[in-house]
Amino acid sequence: MRYDYDVVLRCKDGSVRNFRIYGQPKPNGGDIISLPIEGRVVKARIGESSQGSEISQSVERAQAVEV
Repeated sequence: MRYDYDVVLRCKDGSVRNFRIYGQPKPNGGDIISLPIEGRVVKARIGESSQGSEISQSVERAQAVEV
């Protein structure tokens, strides 16, 4: 189980934000997570997962959508 992963969040306003999560197990598809955005906590549903970019092959990436 990995404890570092990236989250690509698609917000309700259409913007996309990238987060790196350290020291927590990677959530499964369909899980709800909380992310800090501009001083407030936003809940997001995890979607499909993919391997990181060529630069960071060891880091997994999770797609998320704001709920």
